[in-house]
Amino acid sequence: MNNRLKYPLSIFVVWHPNFIQGKEIANNLYSTFCRDIKEPLSRGLGIPVYYRSLFVDKVPIPVQTTNANRNAIVLLIDQQYMIDDGFRAYTETLAQLVDDNTRVYPVALCEQSYGIGCNLEKLQFIRAYHGDLSVSENLQFSLKKIRSEMLHDCARLMMNMQPIWMDYKTAKTPSPVKLFLSHAKKDGLVATENFKAFIEKETKLDVFFDTVDVADGYDFEKQFEDQIKNSALVVFHTDEYSSREWCRIEVLIAKRNKCSIVVVHDIKNGEKRAFPYLGNTPTITMQSDEESSFYEIVNLTLLQVLNNLFQLQLLQIIQSGYEQEGTEFISITSPPELFNYIDILKKKVEVGKKLVILYPEPPLGAEELRILNEIDAEIKFITPISLPTL
Repeated sequence: MNNRLKYPLSIFVVWHPNFIQGKEIANNLYSTFCRDIKEPLSRGLGIPVYYRSLFVDKVPIPVQTTNANRNAIVLLIDQQYMIDDGFRAYTETLAQLVDDNTRVYPVALCEQSYGIGCNLEKLQFIRAYHGDLSVSENLQFSLKKIRSEMLHDCARLMMNMQPIWMDYKTAKTPSPVKLFLSHAKKDGLVATENFKAFIEKETKLDVFFDTVDVADGYDFEKQFEDQIKNSALVVFHTDEYSSREWCRIEVLIAKRNKCSIVVVHDIKNGEKRAFPYLGNTPTITMQSDEESSFYEIVNLTLLQVLNNLFQLQLLQIIQSGYEQEGTEFISITSPPELFNYIDILKKKVEVGKKLVILYPEPPLGAEELRILNEIDAEIKFITPISLPTL
């Protein structure tokens, strides 16, 4: 196998070394897109994040865009950045890198940021300035805003949602991410309606809400299936959710189509029976501060969408170096579960080869693998680190 791995996406964070909060913002992005900087062995997206702040010959280290299929360059523009001639010249060179696969994302972190020039005049800035960043509350606002916007923008970049020629269209470019809001009307309607209103006011995401988005006179089951296939499913898991047939159907459609799923726990008293297919997905709980909860739900959903996009492309790149006669690879973006056998066994009959199921790090525990292997011991479930042993 070629030892030089070309990643699907790389992120570069640029800030002036005298910008005191720059390193904290960069670390926050590293923890979001790569892995928790305080727990480096934890599960994370694994997207390479590079820092560009230290000077070499009076300018930061150049950005190398050939090591990844796509690149996101994040510019943290504060007052120190704006008045440094070396950084301004550096920024002009970075702006020249913009194409369908490389994007520059300027972040406004002072009131003057929008007037920096440097060939950024036509680019949309991330509006993250909320006052003096030495005040903790203002810095937290900036962190939250940058993280949320970059999760969405990187998903757009990975899906090639907006090639260069579309930058000059006057019409709004649709979001690459649509949220399908799955809920039980008896006890989940109010929270879901509030979440929909939040999405429409505070984000650039599209949303599907069956109360208003199902066309009159059309087969609603077919509409649901078509929408879920191209959406991330956000489940408002209330007491009544698992008892509703259509809620269960929506989850099964999403799982069959390998959609991103996030479960929002909002159980008050309990359930008579938990729906088993809600497992193996990221979860989050509703808090008393509804708006804060909604921000976290959006970020977790975007994280899951980006994870699925990045991991699938990465696994396909990796497995291409280990192709073997008589072996068929299947890449999945979540830890394997028994539900996966629906497609796995069909594939085994179809190809008549040894199957290897490749999934992201870290490996499952031995106790879960034993259960999977009880169905078919010949099927191997492995992560990239185990590929050389095949």
